Amino acid sequence: MDIHAPHQPVHSWRDFFTHIVIITIGLFLALMLEAGVDWLHHRHIVREARDNIREELNGNHANAQKDLVYIQDEIDRTKADLATIRKLRADQKNFKGSLEYIMRFSSFDSAAWTTARETGALGYMPYKEVQDDDGLYTEQQMVNDQAVAIFRRQSLDMTPMFMEDSSTDVPAARIETLLHDTAATLIELKTLQQLVQQYDAACVAQLKKYQP
Repeated sequence: MDIHAPHQPVHSWRDFFTHIVIITIGLFLALMLEAGVDWLHHRHIVREARDNIREELNGNHANAQKDLVYIQDEIDRTKADLATIRKLRADQKNFKGSLEYIMRFSSFDSAAWTTARETGALGYMPYKEVQDDDGLYTEQQMVNDQAVAIFRRQSLDMTPMFMEDSSTDVPAARIETLLHDTAATLIELKTLQQLVQQYDAACVAQLKKYQP
């Protein structure tokens, strides 16, 4: 914004006040124009942030629906594994069977939320809206972390079976460990199932608020 001195000399107080009024009006219009440009810019980045978050939540909702199917499948497999381990414990010498640990999970994305925060768009959105979104993304991170923890647990559950050449060589104490750890995995899977159900319900509720 540039302010220039009057080109004509000031001969009277009237000329002086006339120039002051002209300058004041010019400054006012310039400031109003600048404020209008800023308002339009802020409105644009907020609209873009909302569109991105809504699209991301739609994707996360779809992933949650798939995950609930995956988790139930794994719960069923884990129950079958527990039954197999009990057979191994009961008759280790004549045991025939196999254990299956397969974990599928579609993690939830947060790129749109992170971008909105880093670009400053959240600062122009209503506090309640930001608070609700923040709570939802915090919840989804907890779900992602729980899924990763189960992946790690499952990879270690089979340790006793890999320590020996054959299932008939596994010491009884290690079979008990295998049974215990697999049961613990089942508990964590059921916990994850509840977390995904709660998250998905919250996701759907938040999406309704973003309806145009």
